[in-house]
Amino acid sequence: MMRIAVAVALILLLTTPSSAGEEPLFVIHFTVGPSWNKEKPPAEQEHFSEHSANLGALRKAGTILFGARYEEVGMIVVRSTSLDSARELIESDPGVAAGLFTFTIAPLYPFYEWKE
Repeated sequence: MMRIAVAVALILLLTTPSSAGEEPLFVIHFTVGPSWNKEKPPAEQEHFSEHSANLGALRKAGTILFGARYEEVGMIVVRSTSLDSARELIESDPGVAAGLFTFTIAPLYPFYEWKE
């Protein structure tokens, strides 16, 4: 019985937004997709400027909280009402829709606060 109570408590802890009233967080990893032309730099890729403009608008709106690149992967952290909603948001990105990028998405459960 104790194991069930602990399991339920962990599930509630991990599926609850980090602060009361805040939407959950999701991490998205971008990699180049089938439409990426290896002969061209990023700025010359078709749909790259639209992708960048879309991410900029999402950042300005407060949807994107953080973004970075490491190795050959781009990463953003977004706040959204649900996994499905976050997925739809990224699927509508011009670069993703055109096949310039592919992505993976997962819920993000921070255990340390962001410190600047």
